[in-house]
Amino acid sequence: MTTQAAMIAEILDDTERSAGETDAVRDKIAAAIRYYQPSRFWFNETRDVTFDTVPGQIDYPFPLGTPGAVFYKIDAAIVTQGTTNIDMGVEDYKVLEVLLDGNSTRSLPTVYAYIKKALRLYPAPDVIYPVRLTGHLRIDRPTDDNETDNPWFVDAYDLIMCRAKAQLYKHRWGDPNNAALMTDAEIEARDLLFSATADKTGTGVVRSTRY
Repeated sequence: MTTQAAMIAEILDDTERSAGETDAVRDKIAAAIRYYQPSRFWFNETRDVTFDTVPGQIDYPFPLGTPGAVFYKIDAAIVTQGTTNIDMGVEDYKVLEVLLDGNSTRSLPTVYAYIKKALRLYPAPDVIYPVRLTGHLRIDRPTDDNETDNPWFVDAYDLIMCRAKAQLYKHRWGDPNNAALMTDAEIEARDLLFSATADKTGTGVVRSTRY
């Protein structure tokens, strides 16, 4: 599997830099990942995050569920009652504040809101209910250079490498010509990923540029 270590080695080789630049390369890879984390691609969408409600508990902080996850956007929160799946409605947290004020009702949650990095449910659950979340996940950088299966180094390898190179040439090595070349390569890699995302998700939508 492709790893951060492999990307660092490839960047050093492509740019003919010494191992003394390893930390700088790693830092720019991390910056490239941070830059693209808010962008929605097919590999950072999920329907596999689940958690169980706790009777009487209304707030469920992120990271939430199994696996622990932080969302940029929740598309749906589906609560299960017996054998029935119910798509909870989304509501402004201010509305939930009013509804919850002095309200001790406990039953099946029917709406949710995002507040203070947590999911807030209404009404407060009376029993344990399984909940499944779908949406756009934040995928973090790897914990070490040899971690495998991180999507940024599997599905978005060329995108992250091109941006890291562009930023190194621009901000560290003072080479505007190569910086421009790598920015063009980054745009091409990004557009290919957006196109693949549209194909896989069936939206047919061309995503807007970040430039």
